[in-house]
Amino acid sequence: MTVTATTSTLQRPRLDIGLAFKNGWNAFTADIVPFLVGALIAGLLSIVTLGILAGPLTAGLYNMAVRRLRDGRRAEIGDVFSCFDRFWSYLWAAIVLVVLIGLASLTIVGGVLLATIWIYVFPFMVDRRMGLGQAMSASYHRVVDNGFWEHLALIVVFFAIGAVANGWVGIITTPFTIAVIVGAYFASHDYDRQYVAAPAGPATLPPAPMAAPQPPAPTQTAVATAPAAEAETAKATTVETAPAETADGETAQATEVTEAETADLESTQATEAAPAEEAGETPENPEESSQPKA
Repeated sequence: MTVTATTSTLQRPRLDIGLAFKNGWNAFTADIVPFLVGALIAGLLSIVTLGILAGPLTAGLYNMAVRRLRDGRRAEIGDVFSCFDRFWSYLWAAIVLVVLIGLASLTIVGGVLLATIWIYVFPFMVDRRMGLGQAMSASYHRVVDNGFWEHLALIVVFFAIGAVANGWVGIITTPFTIAVIVGAYFASHDYDRQYVAAPAGPATLPPAPMAAPQPPAPTQTAVATAPAAEAETAKATTVETAPAETADGETAQATEVTEAETADLESTQATEAAPAEEAGETPENPEESSQPKA
């Protein structure tokens, strides 16, 4: 089995519209009272505030369905106000979506297409706390990856329900529609950033990783030459110091020889002067005594 980063569109499961309606119906009927009361509160406050609270209150209704289907948590009426911590994000999201889809609805087809590719904007913002731009991009990829035509059919069904349910009936159809959208959100998958298994086929092994180059081992020559260099240095030192020692020895011997010669000369002179003193002759100058008399 080969693991690949992407798969073709034909290999991806399509959105199961029946499963989406089943999940939405189960969530809606399990918490029908909080959904209906929450939708009533959201509708009244949106009208009173001229639509300013419509975005955050709609996000609160989505949060009821997300918690029920994701965590199995029972919805409460107060959950309709649970998204006020990101008030400006949801207000801006509501304004952008209403303006763009409303303008595109002038061509009818354009409004339906934009409503289809951005069907998961609020679920992504509530479930994963995304920003508006990131949620719009994620919704587009989710719709395309799980079947655009299936999502288009779902939007057409919602438009048909909205056209039939006018007035106070919308208090029932609005939370039900939100629950079905959240059911479709959890029935679909993200394929753009996850790995999926390819169909069975000939096994393809990934290429073996290349071994890291090893550093060259130190040679014995470098180790052996170090002591040799030290020995040569020692020899040179010995040779250089030997002449100095020889010169010092010769100088000492020469000094000893000179001192010995001086002592012998003095002894010889003393011996020669002794007979002359006995004879009464004391030559003042040895040179004069050595000259013959005239």
